[in-house]
Amino acid sequence: MPTEEIRFYAEYHSKINSITFSVKVPTTGLTCTVGPRAVDLIPSNHATTDDQEHALKVPLPAVVMPTRTTQDPSTNESSLLTLKLTALPSAQSSSPVSASEFPPPPLPAAQLQGLENIGCGCCKNVLLKHSGDQDEGGPIQRVVDLPSEHWQELVDCWMCHEEDFTELREGDLGARIGQALVGGTYILIHSANVNGDSVAIEEDAPAVDWTKGVKRKWRPLACSRCLHPVGDGWYQSVREDGTDLELIQAKFYKYMVTFEGKDKSTGLRLSIPQQRFASYVAAEIFESARHHATYRFILQDRLEAQDVMMIWMLNWDSTIVTNQDTVQGDQIAWDASLKADLCAASDGNSATGQSRGKRVMKVLYLGSLSEEQYQSERQAGVYSKEMALWDQWRGDPGVEKLQFQKHLLLGLSVMLERSSSCLPPALNDASSAILAMDGMRMGFIEI
Repeated sequence: MPTEEIRFYAEYHSKINSITFSVKVPTTGLTCTVGPRAVDLIPSNHATTDDQEHALKVPLPAVVMPTRTTQDPSTNESSLLTLKLTALPSAQSSSPVSASEFPPPPLPAAQLQGLENIGCGCCKNVLLKHSGDQDEGGPIQRVVDLPSEHWQELVDCWMCHEEDFTELREGDLGARIGQALVGGTYILIHSANVNGDSVAIEEDAPAVDWTKGVKRKWRPLACSRCLHPVGDGWYQSVREDGTDLELIQAKFYKYMVTFEGKDKSTGLRLSIPQQRFASYVAAEIFESARHHATYRFILQDRLEAQDVMMIWMLNWDSTIVTNQDTVQGDQIAWDASLKADLCAASDGNSATGQSRGKRVMKVLYLGSLSEEQYQSERQAGVYSKEMALWDQWRGDPGVEKLQFQKHLLLGLSVMLERSSSCLPPALNDASSAILAMDGMRMGFIEI
């Protein structure tokens, strides 16, 4: 029996020191030998003391107690062998669980030192101004991290004397000339360092009334060459009617742009790879969970603030080891910002039986109903469990709202649907994949 026909799936939860190991049993039966750091899968027709050349060795993500078991399909109706293994506590897992243990966001300031330029993620159009002297490099001289996204909530606690801190509370602090401020999912650049001819307000951006409210507003930015979204621009209206706008700050989203840099000490070019969009979604979720202890989120379209999907974070400390890739499809026109996600999803090698481990966040998710579906069900007097759940979440102040580009969220929805396809068949059928949670499905976001 070739080892390529043995399919396995292991899920490790570090906080509770537990590993669930599932393997599809071949028709000849299977002997499973669990060692401290690996599992040997041996078809029963080769399970002899001296002949182990047909064994498939699966490395485990944690040290476990050794054991051995054999399953014969003729004596068991199930073709799936599932083992519950207890992992030995490590120094990291034995420490008290803390929200501060959430993984940091991708590309912090430390990884962007030496930043010289930012380009459009689609056409590579240069978005920053070049320095007049080639030896001086780009316009950015200093790159620093921003505090938490929720720092404005603590302004009153920081201030010990009476002054006007309205600007602080509105979150209107921006980068100085020559400075880049790095947030979890974006980077702030002063308008003096931005190539004004390379960016423009998105054509599909909703209109705003500049005669009402504050005179400075955030507007969605796009590359002027290919019209691909790149971030947001903070504009002020020179005239009251808003016909003459002046850019003050540019907020470039890390997952929609590319970065170029140079090591100032060696002069060598820096390689700053594009990170997965899903990692930035996870970073936003971690940030809210850390400060507001909330684990339920509605993801909205950034332009229209329309609900696209809901996500319930179950846990973020899972590690998956499998030799079965998730289902892929060539018919989807992937956005350039999802290129890193697509590469990450297709870098496995199940054809040779090699295992691939990845750290994931387990979530429940549910796509929103279209307006036509919603109205149709209303008129027909039908109140589905999905509709009831959406109405409940929309009216719950404990549910956080996060906004991203709609086409990226639709891509994330597809990736979530495919993420559970690597589960063994018995764990991924219709009755178990759609959980008894008002129609929500289970999926994984790689972090």
